[in-house]
Amino acid sequence: MRLSPLRPFDRVGRRVRSGALWVLAGLVLVVGAGGFMWIEGWDLRESFYMTVITLSTVGFGEVRPLSEAGRVFTVFLILGGVATLSFALRDLASRVITAPGRRHLRRIRRMKNHTIICGGGRIARPVVEGLTRQGRPFAVIEKAPERVAQLVEQEVPVLEGDATAEEVLVEAGLPRARAIAALLPSDGDNLSIVMTAGALKPGIRIIARSEEERSRANLERAGADKDDVVSPYTTAGKWVLHNLSGFHIARIVQGVEQMRQQGFHTGRLFVPPGSKHDGLTLAQAAINPGRNVLVLAIRRDDGEMVVAPTGEERIQGKDTLVLIGRAEEVRALGADLDQRILPTD
Repeated sequence: MRLSPLRPFDRVGRRVRSGALWVLAGLVLVVGAGGFMWIEGWDLRESFYMTVITLSTVGFGEVRPLSEAGRVFTVFLILGGVATLSFALRDLASRVITAPGRRHLRRIRRMKNHTIICGGGRIARPVVEGLTRQGRPFAVIEKAPERVAQLVEQEVPVLEGDATAEEVLVEAGLPRARAIAALLPSDGDNLSIVMTAGALKPGIRIIARSEEERSRANLERAGADKDDVVSPYTTAGKWVLHNLSGFHIARIVQGVEQMRQQGFHTGRLFVPPGSKHDGLTLAQAAINPGRNVLVLAIRRDDGEMVVAPTGEERIQGKDTLVLIGRAEEVRALGADLDQRILPTD
């Protein structure tokens, strides 16, 4: 898939054609009114009215009886003007109907450091709602016209098109985006998006939906981090298991979200093998001396998640610590450890 370099010129060409069409329609009206004034000797009001009812083909009848020359002129006016005015009115109707979509497209073209959501279905809906509540910039790519119409009604910036197409991803601002979420129902389509996004912008954060567990490895090889490959069925199963076990993780997630809204910051701290924290317990590591920074969870290299670890939990090389605290204290912790703490969002 290659992006055509003529795409920006296509938009300019459409504007030029539309403008030329309206200039031609105005010229037809002027010529029609001027012709009736010159041939029949009518005033401007009568001549303009006769021109309009002639071109609109409403059949109201003549303002006054026409001379032979007037009838010939009317025939040529109909032949040359009806089609022109019809195309102009169709262009106007198209502009009125598609105005909201064009407005959203202009918003998308101005976006920077935004998130691109590929797909507007059930999986994407809570993501859209959450990003809207948080006030974060995002754009949705959706192919189904009925879903596009719904998103436009909700004032969601949406681009109608195929998210697997390179030119559509570029139109959605991929070179300027900070993250992309491939949430289509087909693992093959999501793999295509991941590969294209990684090629167009190396290093961009990629979240991908995986319906089949066997697709996870392909998505990770294509550029999605293993923590960012999400299976709706696996996730739902884990939530059911936690609830059956009496561990209500939903309440923890809700509490973390409330803390973030009050100015707290979450981040990920990777523990390199052989570092000074490798092999120590959380209490021994004393990661947050004198700071209000908490370790929410530890993600092991094999994917195991230890939520709300105690001070006796031992840190292992390649672990990722999920932290929460005041933004300035989390950043200061990273500076003290000489490590960059990555955002979790």
